[in-house]
Amino acid sequence: MKICKANQYSVFLINEPGALEKFATMLYSFGLDISGLSSEVRYEAAVVKFVLSDEQRESHEVLNIMTRGGYTAVKTEAICVEVESRPGVMADLGKVLCRNNINITTIFGSAFEGSPSRIYLVVEDIDKTLKVLNKEFNN
Repeated sequence: MKICKANQYSVFLINEPGALEKFATMLYSFGLDISGLSSEVRYEAAVVKFVLSDEQRESHEVLNIMTRGGYTAVKTEAICVEVESRPGVMADLGKVLCRNNINITTIFGSAFEGSPSRIYLVVEDIDKTLKVLNKEFNN
């Protein structure tokens, strides 16, 4: 199981057709590609949370790109857990977090059939969570 830190970015978009395409195209024009994505829509606005496919750019540079593009965005440290796609994997992960009193504030994932799944977690204590996950799954 691969476990590492990642940057989750949250951006505010207008809830209308084409808004996500325009935003994703802008990121891509700067060589940035989204690998994980979730959104919450409230009336006329959407909060889109995403992780980039690589961490080759410094987070302040990514935030500057979005600001120059006219978007309001924030960065939050997250954890990326790459797991085999199999039944019960979320239950196993949940048990470990529960047993260690770790609360998840945001979770989303991505997967392709036959490939490892990626689960992105935002937690209250990232360093504790990294230690716990590495101890439980990488021994």
